[in-house]
Amino acid sequence: MMTALVLATGGLPPLGAQQSVNDSVQAATLAQLEGVIASYEPAKAIRWYRANDAFDLDGYYDKGLKWSNRLEIHITVTRQQTIWIRVYPQYYEHHINLDHVNNANGLMQQMLKMSYHNFFFWGLDDNRTAFAGYQFTLESGFPEAAVKEVIKSIPLIDGSVGDLTPFIYP
Repeated sequence: MMTALVLATGGLPPLGAQQSVNDSVQAATLAQLEGVIASYEPAKAIRWYRANDAFDLDGYYDKGLKWSNRLEIHITVTRQQTIWIRVYPQYYEHHINLDHVNNANGLMQQMLKMSYHNFFFWGLDDNRTAFAGYQFTLESGFPEAAVKEVIKSIPLIDGSVGDLTPFIYP
């Protein structure tokens, strides 16, 4: 009974208030990301465009790649105060999808090995499409230097695609 009284007198903020706080944190984080992208020279080599979701940025990189036609970049600022960076390589103008490769087990083993040894981790999304990723938490504030390092490293994913090619096609 006492718990109900505390809650009824305003012990916890309403859900709508929590969402607007999250939205404002997401908006501030997105603005900081856009500032880095606008001012950081390696980020200018990526063709950025506004995604459909208000808290997403998308882009692609296609300069000087040996193994990939292009690298599609998806950045999401989440409600859980994290930034997700996912890079989807295109190989012969297609994403690398587990359902359309020659050796799915070999591909997954190679992706696990690269996750252990490389800067980016490798995974599959809900559509079983391969991506290289990096994730930040915002517990200590916006990690500007780390975001710059990850953006600068995106073109290096192309070399990892070369390591995956034996498993994609015969």
